[in-house]
Amino acid sequence: MRNTETGVRAATQNDSPDDHAVRPGGRPGKISPKPLPVLAHLAAAWTVGSVLLPTAWLILLVTLFADGEGTFLVAAALCAAALLTYLIIVIRATRTVSVLGATRGGRLSWALLVLVVGTAGWALGWAATDVADLGVSRDTLLTFLLGGIPYALVAGLLVRGWRYRTVALGLTVALLAAGVAVLRQEAPDDLEARLRASSIHKETAYVVSVPGYRPDDNDYGGGLGGSGFSPANPASVPPDRYVTITAYDRLMTGEARCGQPTAQDAHLPTESCTAESGGLVYRQGPVEHGYQVKVGRRHVAVIGSTAVGHDLLRSAARSLRPATTRELGADQEQTGDYYAAKIPGYTPGLTAMPPGMVYTPSDHTGNGAQSVRITLYVSIADGDDLCFRTEECTPAGSGLTYVRTEDTHGYAVRRGTVNVRVLGGLRSDGKLLRQAALDARPATDGELRRVLPPPGPSTVLDCLRRWLRAIG
Repeated sequence: MRNTETGVRAATQNDSPDDHAVRPGGRPGKISPKPLPVLAHLAAAWTVGSVLLPTAWLILLVTLFADGEGTFLVAAALCAAALLTYLIIVIRATRTVSVLGATRGGRLSWALLVLVVGTAGWALGWAATDVADLGVSRDTLLTFLLGGIPYALVAGLLVRGWRYRTVALGLTVALLAAGVAVLRQEAPDDLEARLRASSIHKETAYVVSVPGYRPDDNDYGGGLGGSGFSPANPASVPPDRYVTITAYDRLMTGEARCGQPTAQDAHLPTESCTAESGGLVYRQGPVEHGYQVKVGRRHVAVIGSTAVGHDLLRSAARSLRPATTRELGADQEQTGDYYAAKIPGYTPGLTAMPPGMVYTPSDHTGNGAQSVRITLYVSIADGDDLCFRTEECTPAGSGLTYVRTEDTHGYAVRRGTVNVRVLGGLRSDGKLLRQAALDARPATDGELRRVLPPPGPSTVLDCLRRWLRAIG
């Protein structure tokens, strides 16, 4: 008899009145609760996201900035415990409404599900509204009205009665689909993030298309480029012209070409060689050609690119002598390693590894691809002197200024707050440079997104959005 009374008491304490209701026809079963208790149950869950969580978030921010990270973590744990306690109180008071609320374990499971899943939905919802620029997070009334939706939906999915659960499920699916659709789109500030990651200022991002040229990089599409351009036809690129004079004091053992040993470390052409008068040996390869001449104990190599004439190299080889202080410059002492020659139309310079002399055309037209390469430069006009370090700087009409430096020439024009320069090597066409300066324009947002890579994900939201785009 005592066991029977204990069982009745336990059933009375743990089961809701609806748990043992009788369906029509006399069969026992569960029925849906009345609408009013359901609304009270959902409103209590709604309060978590609309009032309690924003309040807790404000407290955590104040704690973080006022007392540091350690106090913040303690405050976060206390806030989470407070929210969980609130939900347990709610489910104890409205346990007849939830399918999980009859037992102690069921009530705890309900509270954890609403808190964890609801908070995930709350965070996702705020992210989606911020990306859509709806301004919800800046409006107190909208925060109150919309912030509790995820918690109410989770609670609604756990309510007794299939009609309530169907409505909650439909709303959940609709909101999730809308949120995913929004998050898959690029955020309004995505372009700014790309610009920052690439260290590019939007006001100086200009593009232009140069007929007969292709962009070296940053191809914006349709031949538009934002920096360097090279001839589209490689055959139109002139070859390099240079002559190097380098002294060596060691010979390769057992190595001889046309009766002449080869200096060790000297990169002399070896494909063919011809003995010439005066003891000279001419060597020719696919890229370079030249001579090796014995001067004292040194073996001096006079090597030029294939664009340099054979006769010019022979004359240089026969005029070899130690370089003078004037040719070396004030910063370099003659150590016996430097030899010079008479090469009309060429200007000497120094090489470091190995030490020696290099001669390039005095008119600065011998640097191969650089002599025809074109570059677009854009700089902030304030404090930018167009004529700084130029050999020529003159007005050229249509707001243009012609500028010439030691090895470039081109045109500059003022565009609002920036100066636009289109400069090319001395062999590049002046008319082409002038038109390019006039045609240069700011890059559009679409063109910038085409060129600039997206920044790496820095938050969980970034990773989620990138994943959503990848699977879409």
